[in-house]
Amino acid sequence: MRWSTMLAIAAVGCAHAPEQKPVAADPVSKPQRLVEPAPETLHEQARAMMREKDWDGARERIDAFLAREPANPQALFEAGWLAEQRADPTAAADLYRRALASDPTQVGASLNLARLLRESPGAAEKVLRAALQQAPEDPRLLEALASALRAEKKLDEAQAVVRKLLERHPRDAGAFRTLAAIESDRGHPRLAESALNNARKLDPDDAGILNSLGLLALRRDDLDGARADFEEAVRLDPGFAAGWANLGALALRYRDYAAAEKACTKAVELDGARWQTRLARAWALEGLHKPADARAEYEKVLAAQPGQEDALYGRAVALKAEGDLQGASAAFKEYMALSHAGHFREAQIQLAAIDLRLRNAPGAPAKPAPDGPAARLDLSDVPRENDVSTLGKKPGEEAGPAVVR
Repeated sequence: MRWSTMLAIAAVGCAHAPEQKPVAADPVSKPQRLVEPAPETLHEQARAMMREKDWDGARERIDAFLAREPANPQALFEAGWLAEQRADPTAAADLYRRALASDPTQVGASLNLARLLRESPGAAEKVLRAALQQAPEDPRLLEALASALRAEKKLDEAQAVVRKLLERHPRDAGAFRTLAAIESDRGHPRLAESALNNARKLDPDDAGILNSLGLLALRRDDLDGARADFEEAVRLDPGFAAGWANLGALALRYRDYAAAEKACTKAVELDGARWQTRLARAWALEGLHKPADARAEYEKVLAAQPGQEDALYGRAVALKAEGDLQGASAAFKEYMALSHAGHFREAQIQLAAIDLRLRNAPGAPAKPAPDGPAARLDLSDVPRENDVSTLGKKPGEEAGPAVVR
């Protein structure tokens, strides 16, 4: 029963009752203790809120449950998944580690932790090998291990794991997908496509297979074919984040910023842990002339990947577009301090333009006219505010579609 209904019923019940005076508080009486819900109730409430995507409410309940049962492996795993939905991969990884410390047989925690460690495939390999000690026949762990080995460029080892998996599970479509990725890395696109076609016969509704076919199409510069594959992938599975991310990145190539922003936003909603997708969304927002929103995304990228070059440069450009010249100046200097600043010259030009505007701003202290050669400097060709765009080119021109598998 809703509270509003309960209040209405209470009002009707008291309509004809004699007027009651408020009761003064008794300073001597002890405050009554609230009855706390049982741990099982908190856990069930957290699960119900997760199903409703009430992430904040679910976190409150799961934290309250873990405060009373801190070693519960299932709750730790669910808390990790919840942290991912709230775009906090660091907290998620810590919770998955705690779940595994409590119960090493938690396959889901191993798989999710390895996925979060994709930027460090060696660490992911260690997690998966430890999990395989507990469940040596689990096809999901074997497939994930093959992917980690492939990311480490250990193609022979990765292929051996896939062959082992296919010997035990000859109809495992995911194994054929991983084999296709390995063959693609070896420079064998036809073998890769053949493996993907085998996978599709086994599982025609797997969106990941179409996503991989789209990536193969990109490698042969078949952009229309790639887009058709990505669109079919998200049609089959609207919750497939990788397909949306690749659609967004592909739209950036065409400078269709509205389509790119829409697709990247969907991908971020589904998988907020991938900073690459947030970077692509920031580029799309910049292309739509929404610098404040773009800067917010750049900040999130930098929170996940401190010092990320494109995000540092993009944040500086966004600050300038917002009119925060002092902030933009500091941001460009921070970018130029990178040892690998690929757009150092563009940042230098931007900084010069900002410095000129700040010196010519109303209320700026007048400076004496320079003597000698400095007086003959011609600043007429210094670029103005919008002459240099992010990355030196339009957003996405250099980025290309994100390789998401």
